[in-house]
Parts: sequence; C-alpha cells; structure tokens
Amino acid sequence: MRHMLLLLLLATSGASAILLTWRHWNELETRFNPSLIRIELEGELRRLSPEEIRTVLAPFAGQGFFDLDLDRAREQVESLQWVESAAVGRRWPDTLSVRITEETVIARWGENQLITQRGGIISPAIAETDQSLPLLGGPPDSHFDVMRQYQRLNQILYPAGLRLSGLNASPRRSWRLQLNGVTEVVLGSEDLVNRLQRYVDFYRRQPEHERLRHEVADLRYGSQFSIRLRETDSGAGLARR
Repeated sequence: MRHMLLLLLLATSGASAILLTWRHWNELETRFNPSLIRIELEGELRRLSPEEIRTVLAPFAGQGFFDLDLDRAREQVESLQWVESAAVGRRWPDTLSVRITEETVIARWGENQLITQRGGIISPAIAETDQSLPLLGGPPDSHFDVMRQYQRLNQILYPAGLRLSGLNASPRRSWRLQLNGVTEVVLGSEDLVNRLQRYVDFYRRQPEHERLRHEVADLRYGSQFSIRLRETDSGAGLARR
C-alpha cells in the first residue's frame, strides 16, 4: 500500500512538472533561446553599405539564438556583389555578428565591368568604376586569360618603370598593349615574352626625352621592331631597330 502511494505521488509530481513547464514554455524559451534582434558588422566597408547587409539578413531577424542556420545566413551575405567572403556567428544573448571581406578589384573589363583579384566579373554602377585601373578587353568570356596575360607581361615591364595601363586581345589572340597611358604596343600573337623583352631593353637604353616620344611600337617583326615617334617642332619621326 505504501509502495502504491509512493508511485502515485511520483506520477502526480511528474504531471505537475510537465503542466508547469507547458504553461511557462514561452517564458522559458525566451530565457534559454532568446530571439536575435541585433546585427553587429565587423571589418571595413568601402563598397558595401550596412543597409545592404541588413536587408539580406532581415529574414533571419527574430529567430531563436540556437535556431538560426548560420550557413544559410552566410550564403545570403556572400550573394552580395562586392562580398568576397563572410563569417557569420552568434553572440549571446541576442546578436548576430558578421565579418565581411570585400572583393579586391585589379582592372576594368570593357566599358563598364571590373575584374576581381580572383578572376570574377563585377558589373557596378558607373560611378563605382575607378578610371585609374588598367583597361583590359577581349572576346566574350576571355577575361580570365587576359588577366593572366596582364600579370605575366607586367612582370617584364615593371623593372623598367613601365606600367601596363591597357591590354586587349583580338579573337585570334593578337595582343595590343598600352604603356603608361601614352605608348601603344602592337605585340602580335607569337613569342610575346621575347618580343616585349627586346623592346624593354631598347627602351631602357633611351634618354628620357626619347622615351616620352614613343607613340606606337610595332613588335611583329621577329627580332626587329619599328617605333613611331610623336611629332615635334621638326615634324613626325620613325625609328626602326
């Protein structure tokens, strides 16, 4: 009899505990799984605005601290055009922290696009296009190959103080360069490195006032090349090596 009373007491206590928990479930859930109501941004933002980030994260506002799908939130942030990568985490009790690394742009592509350091293409507003960046161009979907060629040729030019300010590939992969914004170089489609190196060696031997007169250098003649000089008081000039 005493054993039955003990079991009945335990059952009654358990039922009371369950009923009490059920009645106060919302209060308990708020205390142990609070809603996320704050977004804390970390890292320097140059191209993006905080409003853009908060907009894509708006669907996650109000979710429970432990209910939030962090991978999905990160994917939403990384879907923004200027985001290279994002790290998203929780901060007790009600904060979603977001650290963003923005894309690094290395060149312009065509009239209104940009190439990122990773070889991606961005189509920004015209006001966001930095005109000081080198201008690359070529057939559709060739931006990655043109960027690699740009990096390769720049290694030859840089020691001579020459900057590759423009590079264009024709559909047949014939290359034209612009150096320091003033000299056009017609490189052709073969033996690019050796042809450009011969011109650089010649350029470095010239006095500075002669270097500045180089308007067009045509390097398509094997071991020889021709240079058209800018007009002076005595007229136009043509140098051939």
